[in-house]
Amino acid sequence: MTPRAFAGGSPATRLPAVATGVSTGAVVLVLAVQCAAPGLWHRWSVPVFVAGVVAGIPHGAVDHLVPGWFRGTPSAGRDGAVPLGYALTAAGAFTVCWWAPTFALCAFLAASAAHFGHGEVRFDALRRAGPDADGRTLATAHGAVTVVLPLTLWPEQVRPVVRLLAPEAERLLTTAARPVAAVLAGVCVLAGCTVALLRARFRQVAELLLLTALFTLVPPLAAFGTYFGAWHSVRHIARLVLTDPANAEPLRSGPTGAVLRRFCRQAAAPTLVTLAVLALLSRAAAPDGPAVTATGVALLAALTLPHLLVVARLDRHAPGETPGPAGNPRKRPGRHDRPDRSRVCRPGRADDRA
Repeated sequence: MTPRAFAGGSPATRLPAVATGVSTGAVVLVLAVQCAAPGLWHRWSVPVFVAGVVAGIPHGAVDHLVPGWFRGTPSAGRDGAVPLGYALTAAGAFTVCWWAPTFALCAFLAASAAHFGHGEVRFDALRRAGPDADGRTLATAHGAVTVVLPLTLWPEQVRPVVRLLAPEAERLLTTAARPVAAVLAGVCVLAGCTVALLRARFRQVAELLLLTALFTLVPPLAAFGTYFGAWHSVRHIARLVLTDPANAEPLRSGPTGAVLRRFCRQAAAPTLVTLAVLALLSRAAAPDGPAVTATGVALLAALTLPHLLVVARLDRHAPGETPGPAGNPRKRPGRHDRPDRSRVCRPGRADDRA
C-alpha cells in the first residue's frame, strides 16, 4: 500500500500535517518573540540551543532499527551488531573532531547542509505523496539557509564557538568570505523559490522564506536550536513512524498516539545514553557558554556521520519517494510496468470493429 492509499482519512495522513503544524508554529512563535522583545533570544541563546539539541536527539535514536525494516528482520537492531557499529562510527568521528578539527568542522557543515536540505525535500514528498522532482535545487536552498546564513550574518556570535572547535576555520568568517557566501545563499534561496513557484508548491516557498527569516533575524544558537529540535527532528520522526513496517496495521485501525508512544519506547534508551554522554562531556568542559556549545556541536558532528549513513540507506530503498507505512518502497513505474497503449481501443481502429 502506498502513501497515497492512506490519503483518505487514515490517522497516518495526519502525522505529516501535525509535524508541519508543530514545526511552523514553533518558528513563527520564535520570530514573534524576536519582533516583540529583540534582546530576549540574545540572553537565552545557549539554553535554547541546548534544549534544541536535547529535543532533537530522539530523531536519530532508532537508527539502529532502520536496516532491519528493509531486510524483513525488525529485531536486527537489537542483536548488538548495528548499535555497536553505530557507536564506534560516532566515536571515530568524535576523535577526528579533535585530531583534525578544521577538516572535521568543514565536513560537518557541508554534511549538515546536505542532510537538512535533503530532509526537507523528502518530507515534502511524503506530505504530497509524490516524487521529489527538482529536489536538488530546493535541498541546496534549505542547506544554504540553515548553515551558510548563520556564518555570514552573525560572525561575532559564531566566532567564539568556531575558535574553540577549530581556530583555523575562522577564515570562514573573514570580511572577504562572508559577502560572497551571503550572495551565494541568496541566489540559492531565489532559485529554490522560483522552482517551487513554477510547480505551484506555495507551501514550500512559504516554509523556505520562514526559515530564511528565522536564521536572518534570530541569533544563530537560538535559531539552530529551534530548527533542530522543533523542525528537523519533528519532521524526520514523522517519516520514521510512517516507514516502520510494524506501524502499518496500527495506523490503519488505531489512533495516531499509539504509534507515537511506540516510537518513544524505541527511542528512550538510546536517547538517555546520548544525553548521559553529553552531560559528561559538558561537565568536563569549562562552565561557560561557548565551551558548552562547542561540546554540543562536537557531539552533533560525531552523531551526524552514522546518522547520514542510515538516512542514505533509508533513501536508497525509496528512490524518488518516501517508503510507505508498510515498509515497502513505492516503486516508480518502469518501462515494463506501463500499460500497453497499443492495446487501448480507439474509435475507428480494427480493435473497435472486432
